[in-house]
Amino acid sequence: MSQRNALYRWIFYGLAAALFLFLQGMLLNRLRVWGVHPFLPPVLAVVAAVWEDRQQSLCAGAVFGLLCDLTLGPPIPCFYVLTFAAAAFLAGFASKRWIQPGFLCALAVSLAALVLNGSFYALVLSVRGVNDAAAAAALIGREVLLTLPLIPFVYLLFRRIRRRFPAE
Repeated sequence: MSQRNALYRWIFYGLAAALFLFLQGMLLNRLRVWGVHPFLPPVLAVVAAVWEDRQQSLCAGAVFGLLCDLTLGPPIPCFYVLTFAAAAFLAGFASKRWIQPGFLCALAVSLAALVLNGSFYALVLSVRGVNDAAAAAALIGREVLLTLPLIPFVYLLFRRIRRRFPAE
């Protein structure tokens, strides 16, 4: 029963992520405030990692990153694979070591994932010759502020899936 629950849980996590990615593509990408739009993929990569073990989280982050690399057009190959796998691993580690799994943990790791993703993107741009750290930090801040109100919706749906298909 536990393995079947795990399989169903990851299937429904994937379907929930697909729903939010559809929302991202159809609505959120068109919603521009302060010159940026909310960006849910890093949040989707880490919220499930709050409850899952580190190996599953790392694999799920890498697979989700690969899907985003294939569909979103990253600045370099494997950009999202690297950032989402690292963020999911850190989320799994944080939820087991530092913060008890729950909404505050999901919020903290989501914010960390957004900052990690934006920082890595700024690093890629600086290697390409665009060296404006202040503008990159401001962009990351605006993106985090726009994405922040959407994190509870992701958390609530993923928590419902986790409760419907428990680990034990």
